[in-house]
Amino acid sequence: MEILRLYINLTEINEVVSDEITAKMLLFDGTCQGEYFNGTILNGGVDTQLILPDGTGTLSARYIVEGHDCKGHACRLFIENNAQVGNEKTVTHPKIITDSRELKWLETESLTGRIENENGQLVIVIEKNNCNNYIENRQIV
Repeated sequence: MEILRLYINLTEINEVVSDEITAKMLLFDGTCQGEYFNGTILNGGVDTQLILPDGTGTLSARYIVEGHDCKGHACRLFIENNAQVGNEKTVTHPKIITDSRELKWLETESLTGRIENENGQLVIVIEKNNCNNYIENRQIV
């Protein structure tokens, strides 16, 4: 079940390349759309990547999104999205912190993410792993 779709605009790329590893910091902003939240990625989002010569490595993105929850209340989400990068499709593991009562269930959900290219635009899709757990949590809220 799709929770959020984040449209990423890269604003700056900084890197250090050594013989053993490449370290990159990709700064970004953008927008976020979804059934439960819509908003804007605030300036200062950063994806830190450590890439080995064989193409494997890690990525860790952190950013704050400001907007409105599904009840129209102003709120923010802090998202930390980590992944191991390999030769296969990258699956990310997002964690979300929010000040929204309606979206508090996201803080304890098991989420995964995927990286897509939509008409030349980098898109991060965050999904819920287990739909049955989602229904139980929404009834509690």
